[in-house]
Amino acid sequence: MVAALFLTSLRDNGRLAARFCSAPVLRLPVLLLWVAVFGGSLHAPCTTFFYLSVGASQEQVGNISAIISVVSMLTVPLYGHFIDATAGALEAVAAAGFCCALGCAVRAAALSVAWLYAGSLVLGFGAASLLPSVLSHLSSHCAPDEKPKVVAAVAFQTSLLRLVGKSLYPPTVAVLAAAGASLELQYRVMMGVCPFFCVAGWVALSLRRKRSALAPVPPPPTPTSLAPAPELAPPLKQEVGAAKGGQSGGAWPPVFVAT
Repeated sequence: MVAALFLTSLRDNGRLAARFCSAPVLRLPVLLLWVAVFGGSLHAPCTTFFYLSVGASQEQVGNISAIISVVSMLTVPLYGHFIDATAGALEAVAAAGFCCALGCAVRAAALSVAWLYAGSLVLGFGAASLLPSVLSHLSSHCAPDEKPKVVAAVAFQTSLLRLVGKSLYPPTVAVLAAAGASLELQYRVMMGVCPFFCVAGWVALSLRRKRSALAPVPPPPTPTSLAPAPELAPPLKQEVGAAKGGQSGGAWPPVFVAT
């Protein structure tokens, strides 16, 4: 019973993840979130040990973590205000991704405790804001009654990526140890994986935004045009109903609508 429910949830979330990737307006923000979560989880088991290897005391390790939490607590509402004021979350996603990438890179290259403090400060400006910014972007492109499904799907996907990332830590470290890397070098390599993923995702998103800004704006439809707006993806409920052998019961709103 439990296994069947899990497999059903996994299949449904897989379909929704495929829809995220198939819609151009959603693909890169979602991929940026996925790689950031996966990269952060991959080095999570050794983060504290890396701090200690750089020279941080136990008290300083707590202070470094507190900096990220405090800065995130102050900046998340600012991201929300910016999204509400501009009616667009893509810039917020790009800013949060940039702060994540830069903060993680400074930490990975840290030569002293001061570097760890500086990296954590920058990281706090984006770490906790990336997920709500991406959720806001997704919600603005989905039908109102589909928003709970989208939020639940993102929560499931990020939880699965955290589990997979932490599970891959032991074999990855084993490969580094077999290659002759010292313990400190193993920590530094694992810490450097996270900014690599974040930088790749942020660059792709920035290039996408630049191309969109340079693209010519299509002319508005004429008043007599009755052509429906293009859909970014087929309706989710029709697909689910067909999979269960039932009827959709009429025209359902699309999962994602162009804005």
